[in-house]
Amino acid sequence: MKNFLNFNQKYFNKTKYSLIDPLARQISEDVVWLKINQAWGMEEFPIVIAGEGEPLLLIHGFDSSFLEFRRIYPILKNHFNLIIPDLLGFGFTPRDASIQYSPENIISFLVDLISRLNLNKKINIVGASMGASVALTLSNKIEDNIEKMIFLSPAGIFTQPKSIPWPLNQIGASFLGLPLIRKNLCKQAFAFPENSVGEKEEQIASIHLGCKGWRNSLASFAKSGGFGGTSKYVKDINIKTVCGNNDRILGVKELNNLSKCKKLNTVILKNCGHLPHLDLEELTSKIILDYFMQNK
Repeated sequence: MKNFLNFNQKYFNKTKYSLIDPLARQISEDVVWLKINQAWGMEEFPIVIAGEGEPLLLIHGFDSSFLEFRRIYPILKNHFNLIIPDLLGFGFTPRDASIQYSPENIISFLVDLISRLNLNKKINIVGASMGASVALTLSNKIEDNIEKMIFLSPAGIFTQPKSIPWPLNQIGASFLGLPLIRKNLCKQAFAFPENSVGEKEEQIASIHLGCKGWRNSLASFAKSGGFGGTSKYVKDINIKTVCGNNDRILGVKELNNLSKCKKLNTVILKNCGHLPHLDLEELTSKIILDYFMQNK
């Protein structure tokens, strides 16, 4: 089992040198591998830790990794102590077959990570896509430890979780691994894929699929139902939401629902798709800096 789990760390350490995007290589150099606690096995987990200042936790989206923050990373690391983990069962993490990759365990893992890093100060959080629902659910557990949150194209806020039973969960995971499907999903996330999506973006969208246990952990997550209906956790924490008017993943109905919820404080950016931090990285970085550094 140890050799099996160690594979993903070795895989990352080897494949990071094949990354075409220089920003992806840059953020990869700041990855540290940490043991969290025995609940998650004895292997180490990848977390990007860099910069000085107030702690800022960045949470990636579904079937993604820390690499999705590569374009805003160089700016933010000059102002914050950045903490960017791969979520349990995603990215380049070890995948113990005995662990269920459910929302409950993902949140418990983050709580343990925060404890492991001795984050005694209040933290700010950026959650992208599914990462926003992760952040909201986490806030229900550690509300007193959170200052503010920014959501980038939040997914799962109003849609309810839906369990995908075996064997459909395994079939679905295998389908998501097909090269043509990966390319199409990557293009769908950008506002103008004909100009924005090339070999660099397609590589990053798929590179973690080479990790051992990728399909089984994704199938386990699908069977759990995933994150959904997290609007119930919108309480008194200050939130700002950033979406794109060309978001083909959330769709018009969900964008309207987000805009109607006053506590989400939603702004819609023009010429932007599902990934403001990739489509409009400079503007998104400015929004993040302005929001978190108010009154500092």
